[in-house]
Amino acid sequence: MASLPMKRHVHGGRVFEAALELGMRWEDILDFSANINPLGQAPGLKERLFDCFGATIHYPDPDASSLVRLIARESGLPEECILPGAGSTPHIRMLVRNVRPQRPAIIVPAFAEYEESLHAVMGEGPGAREGPGADVRHLRTEASDGFLVTEKTLLGLRALGPDLIFMANPANPTGRLVPESVLDRIISYSDEEGVTLALDEAFIDFTERPSVQARVMGHPKLVVLRSLTKIFAIPGLRLAYLAAHPDTIRALKPSLEPWPLNAMALEAGIWSVPQRDFLLRTKAETARLRTLLNDTLAPYGELCPSDCNFALLRLGKGNAGDLLASLRGKGILVRDCANFVGLEEGYLRFAVRPEREILALGKALSEALPGPGVAAADMPRGSFGVSRA
Repeated sequence: MASLPMKRHVHGGRVFEAALELGMRWEDILDFSANINPLGQAPGLKERLFDCFGATIHYPDPDASSLVRLIARESGLPEECILPGAGSTPHIRMLVRNVRPQRPAIIVPAFAEYEESLHAVMGEGPGAREGPGADVRHLRTEASDGFLVTEKTLLGLRALGPDLIFMANPANPTGRLVPESVLDRIISYSDEEGVTLALDEAFIDFTERPSVQARVMGHPKLVVLRSLTKIFAIPGLRLAYLAAHPDTIRALKPSLEPWPLNAMALEAGIWSVPQRDFLLRTKAETARLRTLLNDTLAPYGELCPSDCNFALLRLGKGNAGDLLASLRGKGILVRDCANFVGLEEGYLRFAVRPEREILALGKALSEALPGPGVAAADMPRGSFGVSRA
């Protein structure tokens, strides 16, 4: 439960930087480092944005009212429970500023922005703490448990007594869903102890598990972070919303930046959110392609059994850095997980991508590594709580 060393923030998806470095067109880069819908954008979105471009001559709706109304209709939530924003990062920082936690906890390994936000906000303004973020505590899920959040995690929370918890479902970079019974108990713990639970569902739409956002009315301390950029493949437009009890929304809203969504992001959301058939096709195709990706990666290391649109691979010692460099030289980007708190070196995350890209990755892996099974030779069998085939 002690704090683990904070690691330098690195994000995937740096396609334009890689293209410039490699002298390639960005369109020719194969990006396995950002977990974006392998189907791409919802059909008709490009044409819709082209048709609506004339609207950029006006200021956008400052409250994104039309999108809020649409999300409310699709989710079954009251409009008063929804707060839109330009990606989840502004919401995370807004939440930290509102709670001003004394004992924040993060279930790790986890998205670096939770800790980045805690460090940034805890060091702001009058009375800022010396050594911002020094009180952040980590509850580590273990490889031997398949990186699952378990009853041990809940016991750890009770022992720690945090006032703000960051947890993702499914987790990034492991791709594991929190078992429903454990999630229910953590939400109940949040209620009983008055602890704000920030539950990040950035990748829930790629799984068969429904969102818990509908439960915010009955759980005033539950805050659900919902990204629309991953599922609708529009990270360049920055689009998300936060679902919470109306009292929480009222407390947060004054901190919202003016015009949180630009006109194109707003139109993209209005077009994409109702695309139910697209979402169903995404789930089915993600499951199929994840199997292909797993089969491609399995000979080279130990795979964590992911529930969503990316896979975590642990290689033998010394292989990860060489492999990253080799793949990058071929225009293939992979997410190095060495900076995730709770993971040591040797872990790589691969996004589920279209079939032709996965086949290209397989060819590049066979050329970069000495041979199937060699990279995994020093891996303990069943190190993720499952037996290797």
